[in-house]
Amino acid sequence: MGNSNLMKWKLKEITLVSVVSIALGVIWWGWTFVYNLLDPALRPFGLNYLVVGFWFIGGTLLPYIIRKPGAAFFAETLAAVVEGFITQWGITTIFWGMAQGALSELVFAVFRYKKYNLMVMILSGIAASIGSYILDFFYNKYYTLGTGIIIVQIIAILISGAFLGGFLAKVIGDALQKTGILDQFLIAQDSYKE
Repeated sequence: MGNSNLMKWKLKEITLVSVVSIALGVIWWGWTFVYNLLDPALRPFGLNYLVVGFWFIGGTLLPYIIRKPGAAFFAETLAAVVEGFITQWGITTIFWGMAQGALSELVFAVFRYKKYNLMVMILSGIAASIGSYILDFFYNKYYTLGTGIIIVQIIAILISGAFLGGFLAKVIGDALQKTGILDQFLIAQDSYKE
């Protein structure tokens, strides 16, 4: 795969990322009901962060499929914009989407958009969790909490980012690739590198 080929997005890639990101924004709206159901029981212990990694999947799944620079940031941000219109969090979701997408993007950039194995996917999910937690820490004034609860929150979000944001994205991408519906994208062409 040539370097110029890596940089150029094709119309089918833009279309896929846009359509799936919009769909993810709607799915994330549904995920807010799951989160809101579990939150009262988990929040006092900082364990509500165990379920937030699903919101990072836009910045991991779509780059895994198309393997182009900017995919993590674009997908996560667009999905967050859509989610912002239909959830209680409103416009603030855009900032979280941008932070999560930017840090996911950073991981793929470190590997020069050439490596998409399980380790890289997990690192990308963890990176998104770091971006998300930094915003949460200041927006929700977590600096007023005790050290113990902050440590639990950080561990929980890192686990969630690794599993739901990274591992789950790779499982979904691999399952979709096996159906043949992604044969026109780099996930299929580069699957021998995994």
